[in-house]
Amino acid sequence: MNKKYIYSLLASMLLISQASFSQTNADTVELDEIILSLPFNQDRGKSVIKVNKINLNSINPILRSYISKSISKLPGISLITTGPGIAKPSVRGLSASRVIIYSQGVRLENHQWGDEHGVGVSTSGISSVELIKGPAYVLYGSDAMGGVLYIEPERYSDDFSVDYMGIYNSNYSGITNNLGLKGGSGDFSYVLRGNMTDNQNFSTPDGEVENTWLKEYDFQGGLKYQSEKFSSDLRLSVNISELGIPEGEEGHDDHEGHDDHEGHDDHEGHYQELSHTMLTWKNNFDLGNNHDLEITLGRQFNERKEFGGHGEEEGHDDHDDHEGHDDHDDHGHGGSGAELDMELTTNTVDVALTMPQSDNFNMILGTNILSQENKNFGHEELIPDADMNDFGLYGLGQITMENGSALIGVRYDSRSITSEKGAADFSNFNGSIGLKRNFENSSLRLNLGSGYRAPNLIELFADGVHHGTFRYEKGNPNLESETSFQSEISLDLMSESSSLTFDIFLNDISNYIYVAPSNEMVSGYKLYNFMQQDATLYGSEINYSKQTGIEWLSSNTSLEYIRGESADGDPLPFIAPLTFKQVFNLDFSENYSLEIDFVAKAKQSRISQFEEETDGYSLLNLSGNWRTSFLDNDLDIFWSVDNVFDTEYYDHLSRLKESGIAGLGRNISIGLKYNF
Repeated sequence: MNKKYIYSLLASMLLISQASFSQTNADTVELDEIILSLPFNQDRGKSVIKVNKINLNSINPILRSYISKSISKLPGISLITTGPGIAKPSVRGLSASRVIIYSQGVRLENHQWGDEHGVGVSTSGISSVELIKGPAYVLYGSDAMGGVLYIEPERYSDDFSVDYMGIYNSNYSGITNNLGLKGGSGDFSYVLRGNMTDNQNFSTPDGEVENTWLKEYDFQGGLKYQSEKFSSDLRLSVNISELGIPEGEEGHDDHEGHDDHEGHDDHEGHYQELSHTMLTWKNNFDLGNNHDLEITLGRQFNERKEFGGHGEEEGHDDHDDHEGHDDHDDHGHGGSGAELDMELTTNTVDVALTMPQSDNFNMILGTNILSQENKNFGHEELIPDADMNDFGLYGLGQITMENGSALIGVRYDSRSITSEKGAADFSNFNGSIGLKRNFENSSLRLNLGSGYRAPNLIELFADGVHHGTFRYEKGNPNLESETSFQSEISLDLMSESSSLTFDIFLNDISNYIYVAPSNEMVSGYKLYNFMQQDATLYGSEINYSKQTGIEWLSSNTSLEYIRGESADGDPLPFIAPLTFKQVFNLDFSENYSLEIDFVAKAKQSRISQFEEETDGYSLLNLSGNWRTSFLDNDLDIFWSVDNVFDTEYYDHLSRLKESGIAGLGRNISIGLKYNF
């Protein structure tokens, strides 16, 4: 009854709203910007599926220094964090394996293996990020149940340029250096970029949090050939990170050796080494008559090591030499001293054929093929050696009408997993339908879609200590596929100076998979089991943008609400509380701008059985950018102050709150970018 009441109230608010508004938010793109995550080269204003997009080149470089800071600007997305440098996107209450991240045109295969590390993508080589909320199953297949984050890599340029950016963060003595160059000759274009980040332990208002340091090295390169009928884009990215894991959970209070982490040379305590290499080759063929064939090949190699569980590890003192990285044979990894040492190799083939049938009907057919292999080389095993194969086939058609359009799609998927501890096969057939209706000063979208997610390797066959989360995890080989049905209504009201968007969604999930603690202890760690039952998530997002009567002042206001519960009525874990955001943009001139960012989150008292309540809090953040020139070249100087009043707070989606570790204290950042 409570759910029906709230849902009816939200629907009533949608229907009785009479105001007229238009998009002016400086943090997002114009409505006629082309959306890359959807077919048919649609712009955002005409798309049947609601897509939010942010151009990273248009925001303060400090705010884009971490992908978490960038995507937090998008409505409907929250972040599950482990300190300032580690974040996982949560879209309408769904995260990890239920949210797909697309990078360099392929599905990123690394972030879903654990909550205690970031997504392995550096914002230094990103042009824009698009967010599809809700099932994007038809285009993206299994795991796109919660949504898709589509990351567009840095664009090419025919003009030769070199740029440098440096940022310093006071809270954790963080230093970021970034250098890039791009150019072109004839039909060829190229881009190269390197990024290095070195962060010490971060501090809360109560003081420094031990073993929360982070080091990251990122390299990206691309080569593109463009002719009249054919284009080819070859991209390579390498991301290497080392990060400490704070040991605040019960039974793991021994922080010996954490007093001095300058340079992180000793690496005492729990920490991880992560590396991810991605090579993609995207080819587009113009077949004539507006028919296009796109073929994307991808190969990814991910290595994950966790250290610190054995107390004294012979291999730790000299691990900076990365001896285990040089020889990946079956016997070479034992010398790395890692408790967990896993290699994940993924090969993908994506094919899409766009076939316009008429001026009013477009159609696309496609297939996705994935082959994946997991191998272990550490002292312990969390998941067994295994192979996974995915196959997907889809079709999508769009009908354009006088005052709107319709989109309908169908898809078939199959997954096969074989391992030393068992095998499993899954398959599913689903679809979606969407309608968009345009009115004089508004538009209305209705989207209905089913989703599907097959259990992954860790959920099925995990059986070991997960040092990154300080728990013993036990998989369940009897798990069934998750299936969902989501309905969404989206209303956009527009005028010359402002806009109001109102989204309402309801997502019913069958066989929702979750991990829950037990009363048992295994190897000194609490046992966590993977279980499943039906669940429901629903909520609303309201976003209001306004260009005020003052020429240099604009504002953006948003309100987000999510409620998630199991079939038994118990709350789901990691559900963000009611969130209010207010941003004022002061563009005093083309050369100087200021942003005032206020965030307020309500108390979250609806918690799962293994969560703790969190009180409400509010934060004020400031940032500014000054554009000038030096030696006839462009120079940007920028700054920010996060948590201006050094407020002590506990975010409900922080993994550190259970250990009594508050959020980031005041952080003053300064930086510059120079174009040579």
